[in-house]
Amino acid sequence: MPLSHDDNSDSRRRLAGIVESAMDAIITIDERQTIILFNPAAEHMFGIPADQALGRPITDFIPERFRSSHDGHIRRFRETGVTTRKMGALGAVSGLRASGEEFPVEASISQVEVGGERLSTVILRDITERKLSEEARVLLAREVDHRAKNALAVAQSLIKLTKGETKEDYIAAVQGRMSALVRAHSLLSQGRWQGADLAETIGDELELYVGSGQAHVAGPSVTLAANAVQPVSMVVHELATNAIKHGALREAEGAVHLHWRRTREGDLLLEWEELGGQPVTPPARSGFGSTLLREVVTKQLGGALDLDWRREGLRASVAIPPTQFRLEQNASPPIAQRPAPSPIRRDLPAGLERRVLVVEDESLIALELKSDLTRCGWTVVGPAQSLQEGLAVLESDAAIDAAVLDVNLAGRAVYPLATLLQDRGTPFVFCTGYGMVDPEGRFPSVPILRKPVNVELLDRQLEQLIAS
Repeated sequence: MPLSHDDNSDSRRRLAGIVESAMDAIITIDERQTIILFNPAAEHMFGIPADQALGRPITDFIPERFRSSHDGHIRRFRETGVTTRKMGALGAVSGLRASGEEFPVEASISQVEVGGERLSTVILRDITERKLSEEARVLLAREVDHRAKNALAVAQSLIKLTKGETKEDYIAAVQGRMSALVRAHSLLSQGRWQGADLAETIGDELELYVGSGQAHVAGPSVTLAANAVQPVSMVVHELATNAIKHGALREAEGAVHLHWRRTREGDLLLEWEELGGQPVTPPARSGFGSTLLREVVTKQLGGALDLDWRREGLRASVAIPPTQFRLEQNASPPIAQRPAPSPIRRDLPAGLERRVLVVEDESLIALELKSDLTRCGWTVVGPAQSLQEGLAVLESDAAIDAAVLDVNLAGRAVYPLATLLQDRGTPFVFCTGYGMVDPEGRFPSVPILRKPVNVELLDRQLEQLIAS
């Protein structure tokens, strides 16, 4: 049935409304490639009002170097209905704003015959943001790949170069240094790889070795450059482990002072001083720890290191150049003191058993946790490697004293198991590589330990939970 005049008018109004409100630019050209329709989205995209665009050749809005190929596209499409890519698709091309700025667009073309004349309509979408996002993702992927390979290379070097008088010494040294690397990477990740707070970097390392009142840490607020976080973390780790083995932290009365300030020359000076321990004898030879310390400070940080082995304790000065840090406006508060680590072994009364449930989906990590906790005197239940397995253990075993929970179990959150433990009054810790745990805030008082976990810290944390 033919449309009435009113029907045609309504259709034209609806079509005009669609064209006017479209989010994409719509441009119609005649056989001479002159613009006869230029919708509001096109005005916004090209930065020119419609009354100034109408009657102009479409090539005015195409970069000059692409104009000849454009003419071929249009001519071929009119003759065959096919572009060089596929029917009606021009794909990603370039547009030219009235200001002269080039920008990427995605385009499709269609044609219709009206009154014996062929009209071509191009629909354009500005993909500038999409291109930038894609480029950013590519750059991020490359950066992550670089950092991952670099971290593996550093880890491999540490494993090869670390030495120990016994197998146990070697394992402890490797684990300590690897843990320091991971803690530094966690801080970098939290800071979106832009750097990390110096006080927080120091605190993450010292908490494993320092007892209540044994550390005096202070200095202005400083943000370390991304490339300086790992080296500074390693410097503090080496100084702290040396103090535990040979220096002031061998004794409960011993203490370390770590202060930092900016020098007149603009460097950041970290000053480490050990006091109150047994008299110190300077080492007869330089071990790998001292070599590592010097290489990290002078080569990676581009700074200077001075070690002064005084009888009352080691004094170390580390000068870090201005390129490796940024001094902030507010002063950092002193780092809170942490309780000292418990010994790795304990002698339990006969018949007394501490049962800890380990829930971890990575087999090697689970085996390591089981081995370490067993050496600490715990009876390990599991390890369970899935949420279902962990829930089944709780249903069948009521004698669980504590639990160590990975957060992500093969893509499933451990929170249902954590809720069950909480309801039963069984203490537990989260052991995870995530920077944030439980954004809903259901477990505000549950301790969170970062992987790879230090077994002494884990052991001490579990003991405290059970005791409280």
